[in-house]
Amino acid sequence: MKHRIRSAGLIVQEDEILLVAHKSPITGKIHWIPPGGGVEQEDESIFACAAREIFEETGLTASLSRIAYVQEFYDARSNVRSCEFYCVVDRFSGTPTIEHLPPSSTDSDWITEVRWFKREDLDRITAYPDRLRDRFWQDLKDGFPTIHHLGLKTRGYSSS
Repeated sequence: MKHRIRSAGLIVQEDEILLVAHKSPITGKIHWIPPGGGVEQEDESIFACAAREIFEETGLTASLSRIAYVQEFYDARSNVRSCEFYCVVDRFSGTPTIEHLPPSSTDSDWITEVRWFKREDLDRITAYPDRLRDRFWQDLKDGFPTIHHLGLKTRGYSSS
């Protein structure tokens, strides 16, 4: 089994959250997620990873200080177990754009757009993690006082 550490930033401006569109080159399906990606170097913290990925995927410079959510994911088809950290963005600057995606990155084939969403808009799109549709907004209002484990998600198991 391979392991992957992923870190993403929860960027909020007033009553909107910034999400990045990922379009599958195979199915054409689009899902929206907070900007983030995998830790790339042995000395890269999850906060540094999220800040780097936020810049690459949105053009924003961000500062992060704490974890809001942790989610585990296992993909049986690729035999990869991921641990995802969703970090609170305390401050950010810049204008959202996908112009900073490294052209050699696989993200440049998947990421198609970056956009702000109000809570009520999330019901019209496929967005992850699921908590963004409901409890996230109360956690935001409360200042993310505790870290929440969002569970283990799996895919790729056969039913035989």
